[in-house]
Amino acid sequence: MATHRESRAIAQPAEWLFDIVADVERYPEFLPLIHQARIVQRHKDAYETEQSLALGLMQHRFRTRTELDRPRAITVVSSDRSFCRFDIRWAFSPLGDQHCHVDFTLNCETRSIFLMPVIQLLILPMATSMVTAFEARSHALVAQPGDAPGSSML
Repeated sequence: MATHRESRAIAQPAEWLFDIVADVERYPEFLPLIHQARIVQRHKDAYETEQSLALGLMQHRFRTRTELDRPRAITVVSSDRSFCRFDIRWAFSPLGDQHCHVDFTLNCETRSIFLMPVIQLLILPMATSMVTAFEARSHALVAQPGDAPGSSML
């Protein structure tokens, strides 16, 4: 099982970071390995996605369900048959003065013998840079206000 937890203060408002994390369809623009992410069904305060990881010449597609508790938390789970467990949790706590505290947790266990080394060699290292990638994305979007998160999301 791959597990990663990270917690840190970021110089951005909680609502802003929440919107960037919730904007799953833009993940391929800035997250390594994410080849495609699209919302296939929307619900009140949730959506279901189909995502594709680029693993060299191979791709792995899977579905997730994302539950939104704006601006406090985002939970991403998958009941896809390739996983025994897939659970990502984001928590955002305002710190005042346009800062927030972010907690990120990933728990992932695959059923596929083929995917086990991929999880260990690719997904876990990606998870260790996940918060940094979203923080960098938030700063890049502040510099380009026309690309604000959420425009294609909910």
